[in-house]
Amino acid sequence: MLLFGRVTFFGAVIASIWFAIGYGVDSAVERVILRESIDKAEHWGTYMADRVPDLEELIATGRPTKEQQDVIREVRTIGDIFRFKLFNANGQLALMSDETSFAAPLGTAATADPEVVEVARTGIPIVAVFDGSEKPDRPDLYAEAYIPLKAPDGTVRGVVEVYVNQTVTQSYFTESFRMFGAMLVVFCALVFAVPGLAYYVQRNFAQRSRRDAEYLARFDPLTGLLNRREFVTQTEHRAGSEPLSVVCYVDVDHFKKINDSHGHLAGDAFLAHIAEMLRRNCRPEDIIARFGGDEFVIAFQNVSLQDAIARVRACLKDCARDVEIQNTRLSGSISVGLSVVEDEASLEAALNNADAALYYAKSSGRNDFAVYGAEMGAELRRRHALEARLRTAIKQNEFEIHYQPLVDGSGRQIVGYEALLRLCDTDGTPIAPDVFIPLAEELGLIEEIGNWTIKTATLEMASISGDKMLAINLSTAQFLSGNLVSTVRDALSASGFAAQQLELEITESLLQDDCAIIAMQIDTLKDMGVSIAMDDFGTGFSSLSYLWRYGFDRLKIDRSFVAALEADPVRSRKIIETVVMLCERLDMKVTAEGVENNAQSRLLSELGCDILQGYLFGKAAPLHRLQAEVESSVIYQDFSSGPAALTSSAPASDPPTGDVEQETKG
Repeated sequence: MLLFGRVTFFGAVIASIWFAIGYGVDSAVERVILRESIDKAEHWGTYMADRVPDLEELIATGRPTKEQQDVIREVRTIGDIFRFKLFNANGQLALMSDETSFAAPLGTAATADPEVVEVARTGIPIVAVFDGSEKPDRPDLYAEAYIPLKAPDGTVRGVVEVYVNQTVTQSYFTESFRMFGAMLVVFCALVFAVPGLAYYVQRNFAQRSRRDAEYLARFDPLTGLLNRREFVTQTEHRAGSEPLSVVCYVDVDHFKKINDSHGHLAGDAFLAHIAEMLRRNCRPEDIIARFGGDEFVIAFQNVSLQDAIARVRACLKDCARDVEIQNTRLSGSISVGLSVVEDEASLEAALNNADAALYYAKSSGRNDFAVYGAEMGAELRRRHALEARLRTAIKQNEFEIHYQPLVDGSGRQIVGYEALLRLCDTDGTPIAPDVFIPLAEELGLIEEIGNWTIKTATLEMASISGDKMLAINLSTAQFLSGNLVSTVRDALSASGFAAQQLELEITESLLQDDCAIIAMQIDTLKDMGVSIAMDDFGTGFSSLSYLWRYGFDRLKIDRSFVAALEADPVRSRKIIETVVMLCERLDMKVTAEGVENNAQSRLLSELGCDILQGYLFGKAAPLHRLQAEVESSVIYQDFSSGPAALTSSAPASDPPTGDVEQETKG
């Protein structure tokens, strides 16, 4: 009985100890998680507020820009944060971090969240922990923390609701505490040890979170270089003892193409590679920073312009070498703009000058550098004005489509039109397509413009009677996004224009990367009945492999070969004749561009070109004007002096003057 009593007593003691351990662990873990949730959320909120540009405007409108979306995608995955909501100071929801909010921005919600209002009023965070094990889109344990975003004067700009994944933290603390508690032999030791251990671990976690936040506030997490704010801080700090000599603006050439073709992970790895090349060719005392995206800045101290140029040349050489990333050989280059820092000039002025020089280097062919001169600032201002004009034209639908006749090579009847994009400045002055189209591609606007062109042109062509074909030149960006097929299908469905009357033109440069997504879309479009033509054949690589691999329906002979019929008729005729014979063997039709006189027209018809295009048959104009001209025109046959021609008030042998024919993408 005594033994049984002792066993029972010790059993009861052991049970009491385990009960006390369990209770103490659960209570300690709960307190630690609450405290750590606030720490993580506050550090993350500070970092997010520093990173997102124009945060106050985003809080006010709830409609993120492309730059803000990119930053949000980056910061929302840092640490244990898996989601956040942004509220204004009135408690109204402005933005959620989900991708659906980017595709369809919420704007500012009409109703206010009472907890947000309380945090905005008091400036004190509110945190709660929830069990998410039965929720499909939540971790097993997570915290929701409402954190005030304060301005430098202490006023609350807004509130961010941060969702913190605490599953790992709970598991860590629970296992750690229970393992520690299991080694305790007396209840009093347990009582004193658990709070002490909890405080120690929580303090270490808080210190580590603080160190991480301090690092992220100064450095770019992808490349390890300084961020923009730290760059400005260090240059201003050194200005007194070690003034800057030269500032360089660095931009990765065609980085969007690398991202689109190989994915964002490969793009990030390539940026890290570029950053390492810049480090390798600069001195330890030089200041290197990543300003965002594919833009880097270098500040040289105590060097001559010639020495800075020598280092820039070394950077250009290293960055132009191929690099293997994710088992793929990537090639790229950089363009650099340099600006000598004057004694009285501000850092902002030096950076602006370097940016102007960078634009000059990029417009001169890329993979090069330029040193700032006064004329470059004017050129950059013109570029900014054109960029603003493009964005306004997109927003207000101010582009126009002109149509150039496509004429049958034998009968000279108009069989269709090619759609050519046009844009005028605010004063009505035409902007050349070879000026605004490349800039639209560089800014990532060409896909939106090209899609508008497809929808508008098919709708306008469907409004005229007959079975005229429509040719539209495409941009590479329209293929790389993967949305081209759906865009074409929707345009045909909305307009009622027949797929068999639509011809999409692509250039050889699109096919050089041998991208599977391009080939798949070409095949799908052909299955729909859309014709695919290779434009400007003979001016690029002109690989015959493209012709049999993609099965083009038509090949367009570039106008340079047609114009050469005047200077070197024998050689040019042989080239055109060879191309036509090749197309006949491959069951492709042939269009000749740039036909300006009857002699060219007659010869090209004799060689077998089934469609002719050029000023001999009329300039590009709005469709309603062309239709009016066609109705008042007379078609006649003149086999004695040349081929049949379409005439109006001017003789067919005299091409229009004062305008250079522009073919445009989109």
